[in-house]
Amino acid sequence: MKVEDYFERKKQKTEKSFAFLIERCPRSEKNPYSIKLCKPDLNRATVVLLSGTVSERSALRLSNGFLKKIDDFVFNICSFEKKDVQVCTAVCHFGKYLNPDMARRLLYLYYKDYRTYEGQMRNLEQAEIAEYAVPNYVADLYEQLIMPRLCDEKQNLLPFDIALQRMSKLVVITYCHGAYTWMKLEEQINLLLTGKNYTNHQKKRLLESITVVAYSPDCPLGYSNAQFISFASASDLSIRHGNGFVRYVHRNMFVEDFGLSFLPRKFGNVFYCAKYSKEGVEGNPIVFRHVDPKAWYENMHQPNAEIKEARIFEHDFLGFFPYPNMSNAASKMQQIAIFVLIGAIENSIAKKPRKLSVFSLVGGLMYNFWSFQIARIKGLVIILRYYWWARKPNRYSFADNVNFVSMD
Repeated sequence: MKVEDYFERKKQKTEKSFAFLIERCPRSEKNPYSIKLCKPDLNRATVVLLSGTVSERSALRLSNGFLKKIDDFVFNICSFEKKDVQVCTAVCHFGKYLNPDMARRLLYLYYKDYRTYEGQMRNLEQAEIAEYAVPNYVADLYEQLIMPRLCDEKQNLLPFDIALQRMSKLVVITYCHGAYTWMKLEEQINLLLTGKNYTNHQKKRLLESITVVAYSPDCPLGYSNAQFISFASASDLSIRHGNGFVRYVHRNMFVEDFGLSFLPRKFGNVFYCAKYSKEGVEGNPIVFRHVDPKAWYENMHQPNAEIKEARIFEHDFLGFFPYPNMSNAASKMQQIAIFVLIGAIENSIAKKPRKLSVFSLVGGLMYNFWSFQIARIKGLVIILRYYWWARKPNRYSFADNVNFVSMD
């Protein structure tokens, strides 16, 4: 069955959210867009992309576009072999009861303000509560990606060594809302392992075996037990991390030009640059451009190769190739993200995968050593300054007064 026919049939069958996996394949009459349904191969490393939200009418096309970028990078640029690695992406449909913006807001409240979270959940209808608590599309991905790695056909937990080997073969790339998807998947993993016959150390080791490379994650950071490493622009005010960093560097009208910074695990294992674009940082002038709101709205879901190739914006997917207008800090961050992804894939196809630290993933002593050390120092200094600033009663951040809405 063609993927597009499968997608339409699923939408007609249910009002709930759902998800399925696709992978690239040779173009044919059956697969005119070079994609087919994917079933994860437990004998190969699985690189799965959990992407952001898109409009319903363009979900399949844009998912395929993201998949092609990852597929080309893994197989054509890095020359991994298809017998060792499988690359796929999740196509997500949010249905009638789940609003992605609301879902991310509730997740943030769940970790940061549980009392408000409870109050907002009580105001929802039962079908909505079910979707926001455990989204049906997340349950679909859990069944396809996680269950076969932890359980046998009778839903019994596998021996720890087998489960660890299978979990170590999973590498996750997220973009924006995809980080929310991973956090909800991780909640289900924790529920499965609660009270079971693995020790606490083994449960922790299973999650740490999964590397998550998170681009512009829209979720609270510092709560994942996976090897969750994030990359974001501090000028991307559409996302909330809850660690105070973005609030502090926006004390004034324009973002503080701090270069490249890294915050440790407690704050999210996150790399920040002031801006992806070089405009307004690193000694470059700020450039203001006129935007026609009508044209922007009409073309917001249309591919524009000319603009995309020429410019990078603060919430864009950072990707694997430099943009002409990219800041130096963003270029360094892009290269570090590439090292993390390649290192994670190499480890996942090894006969005996190791537990990888952030230090080893970014290049260890051989690569990016000084860039990483300087970024760590800068990050810690800014966090210390933030705590001192947060004590002031008259503190003010431009980031606190910016709100975003989605228009589909």
